[in-house]
Amino acid sequence: MNRNTVMQTPKHIRDQSGFSLVEVLITVVLVSIGLLGLAGLQLTSVQNSNSSGERFIATTLAQDILERMRANHNRAIGPGKVYNLAMGADPGVGGVEGDDLTAWTDALDAALPSGQGAVQVDNTNVATITVQWTDASNKNPDDSRAMSLVLSTTL
Repeated sequence: MNRNTVMQTPKHIRDQSGFSLVEVLITVVLVSIGLLGLAGLQLTSVQNSNSSGERFIATTLAQDILERMRANHNRAIGPGKVYNLAMGADPGVGGVEGDDLTAWTDALDAALPSGQGAVQVDNTNVATITVQWTDASNKNPDDSRAMSLVLSTTL
């Protein structure tokens, strides 16, 4: 090579020598949208986890009153069906069954938002236990739904 010859960079390399501001802004916008999507996914995951926990508590409490009824079997299926309780009603009976129903309704109220329950024993000794509560996000009470769980079994 001779001294008078200057090395020149090809034109297509010179045109692509750096990022433009528009390319950087587009990248920032796309990354931001991705991060917002991840935050929404995390929020939905937490809400579904809380809802699942409430369903577990409702199931456990329904099984609790069922086991109390089985422990006091003669009174549960006997005349008067003393374990019958309407939704939201106050257990008006005394004795072991009254204590069972009072403890159960107190546990429903304490463990579940707007938690309440009902027990119905029919003439064929089939017990139907219903638990109702409100599934709502603490951050968004307008997004609430009435939930219920029904457990039926023969005593």
